[in-house]
Amino acid sequence: MLLDRRTLLYAGSSGLALTALGCATTPAPPDRFTSLRGFTKDAQPLTPTHHAQHLARAQKRIGEAGLSALVVEAGRTLWYLSGVAWRPSERPFLLVVPAEGRPKWIAPAFEALRAKESIGAADAELLLWQEDEDPYALAKKAMGEGRVAVEPRTRDFIVRGIEDALGRQLEDGSAIVRGLRMIKSDAELALMERANLATKAALEVAMANTRVGMTEGQMKSIVTDAQRAAGLVNVWALVLFGENAAFPHGTGQERSLADGDFVLIDTGGQLHGYCSDITRTWPCGKPSDEAARALDTVLAAQDAAFEVLKPGAACEDADAAARKVITDAGFGEDYTAFTHRLGHGIGLDGHEAPYLVRGNKTVLRPGMTMSNEPGIYRPGAYGVRIEDILVITNDGYRVFGERAQRR
Repeated sequence: MLLDRRTLLYAGSSGLALTALGCATTPAPPDRFTSLRGFTKDAQPLTPTHHAQHLARAQKRIGEAGLSALVVEAGRTLWYLSGVAWRPSERPFLLVVPAEGRPKWIAPAFEALRAKESIGAADAELLLWQEDEDPYALAKKAMGEGRVAVEPRTRDFIVRGIEDALGRQLEDGSAIVRGLRMIKSDAELALMERANLATKAALEVAMANTRVGMTEGQMKSIVTDAQRAAGLVNVWALVLFGENAAFPHGTGQERSLADGDFVLIDTGGQLHGYCSDITRTWPCGKPSDEAARALDTVLAAQDAAFEVLKPGAACEDADAAARKVITDAGFGEDYTAFTHRLGHGIGLDGHEAPYLVRGNKTVLRPGMTMSNEPGIYRPGAYGVRIEDILVITNDGYRVFGERAQRR
């Protein structure tokens, strides 16, 4: 059975090892989440000081790029820079970040009280527009005459409105935003580590409660409820049994767990805005020899990628290292069995830069966080994926929690 070291200790001390290995049909304990409660209660959210540091870094990058400002609409980057959480709507709510000086806010006038409350700073420069006025005229006033870039996820109607008001095109702010958010601070890393530890602890509960005959939906409830008990929010889970696991992102067909099936669970949640994303695959009973060899090969491919993940390496190098192991083991070249990229960046978004994929020559730097998740998928038979989240350090990498290992 595939368990990480922490799981082995948990299962052994709790008398659940045989239950997990044999996929027993006895009822699960009534309170299966006792060990998870309070798991994240001491995790500290980012403070206004952290957001101010992000803003200062942004202004430095804006100036270095020769721009006068970056415009950001409601969303994760706005929260990253200011700590303001605002739900996007049809009414523009914008932050204009100049290369120097105080940022300017543009908001609907009828939302003035809520905007002031959300922004918090008494001296914030807030430009308000009435329902019959043009918000983009205020944007033009706030941005001035220099070159202006736009946050890459800004919606098209806002981009067009600003460009019409300015009479010129906005520039792409992707490089600025990507450069900021790819490098995590110690405070961000602490939240990401705790979130991923919580998800791994929830998977321990799932392993211990694996039962022949249970449905994928029943297992999904266990995994998501366990993460909520641990303190995560916006939790999600992809649960696939047997041949369904050959679909990397799932299928519309519900399956019950049979003896000999693989259990594949890809799951995560958020802690104070920061994401977890862990995948584990383990057998219920004895898998086929080929499936067992696929599991061993995926673990070896992940090991090979970890050897490459260090400062100065290119993102594509890790993907190539994992893919070579799977090819050399006879599971097919290129994308035959390992059908997706090796990994993705993670932080405020579950998927963000950098991406570990062929052709991506982005150089790894300390503070970058990403998944390492090779897989092998055989349609009509089985699927295997193992995923851990790591941070690039000054001399290599560090995984958030224990890595999966063969028992």
